[in-house]
Amino acid sequence: MRKKIAIALGALLIVAVIVGAVVKSGKESVTEVKTAEAKTMEYEDKVLATGKAEVLNSAELAALMSSKLKLNVQEGDRVAKGQVLGELDVSEQQQQLKAAQDALKAAEANLSNAKKAKQEAAAAVAAAEKNAAEAAAQLESTTAALQQGKASQEELTAAQQNSAQTQQALAAANAQAETLKMQDPAALQLQVDQAKAQVDAARAAVEKGKLTSPIDGVVLQVAAKSGSYVQPGVPLITVGSPDDLQVVANLSEQDINGIEAGQEAEVRWAGAPQQVVKGEVSGIAPVVSTPEMGQTETFIKVYITLEKGEVSLKPGATADVVIYRIKPRRSLLVANEALVNESEQKYIFIIDKGAAKKCAVETGENNELYTEIKQGIKSGSKVILDPSKLKDGQKVRGTGGGAK
Repeated sequence: MRKKIAIALGALLIVAVIVGAVVKSGKESVTEVKTAEAKTMEYEDKVLATGKAEVLNSAELAALMSSKLKLNVQEGDRVAKGQVLGELDVSEQQQQLKAAQDALKAAEANLSNAKKAKQEAAAAVAAAEKNAAEAAAQLESTTAALQQGKASQEELTAAQQNSAQTQQALAAANAQAETLKMQDPAALQLQVDQAKAQVDAARAAVEKGKLTSPIDGVVLQVAAKSGSYVQPGVPLITVGSPDDLQVVANLSEQDINGIEAGQEAEVRWAGAPQQVVKGEVSGIAPVVSTPEMGQTETFIKVYITLEKGEVSLKPGATADVVIYRIKPRRSLLVANEALVNESEQKYIFIIDKGAAKKCAVETGENNELYTEIKQGIKSGSKVILDPSKLKDGQKVRGTGGGAK
């Protein structure tokens, strides 16, 4: 009897184990996941930086020699192209110019006198030749007349003396002409050319004393006092148009990614905190600049042109700059950690009826927090964060705690 009871109890135990296993196998495990809601909200991608306002078209005037300075303008004066804004003491150079000009006059006089002397010598030879020819003809005529008894011996002697004198005069004229031919006109011309070069050099030295504006504009800065002694190469006067500005912003190497010419920018200045100046990126420096004094990070210069109009920004001002990689717009956004990449396709897992549902999505832009979703899920969907180990259809339970 006991044996039968034991067998019955054993059978019941086996049945209970089998039933428990069946019941257990009917229950699938549920994975807890963190979720966040896909929301339609304002999206933007921008970079914040500081920059300095600079004049687009400006010129710095510096001394080209060590000298005493006389200023003709002051800061704020409007000036014209070609106007002399300052003068250096060039009294020594002016003396050198006068000496060079005197030397040029002497060289030109020597050349002119030599040319005139040659012309006069040639004229004298021609006159002497004419006189000698006339005297020879007279002598011949007188000799013939004497033989015919028509002239006296005294007349012949006078004709002979006159002919001899004209020959002597012709010889003297030819000798003078030959002497003048020995003078080299090319050498005299070279002396004139050299004197002219010295005058030009001396005049240029005098002109170096004039600080002349190369552009129309306003005197933005004067870095020396009138009457002070200045050194060559040191900027003394800066001229430009304060209404034609650009802002040069320094961006870190991390922030430069995605910055392109044509992107919109906004500039603010503490001197006029209520004014927002619109602009756009006009260029990006091709090199990375070394840290400026007091800084440790390298940077890249980004140039921003400002819209024309009433701008209170001043040259040299430090400005706060916002550059928009993407202007603010309404977009469906999900947290970046909700995305899964498989080959070239991106996926998101959402919770659908207690299970993870894998959805292929088309994405747009992204920043450090969110990614735009153009197609694939709807606003309000509960997306699963960090879903890399999930499978489509897997039972899940959301616990929240993700980015909102």
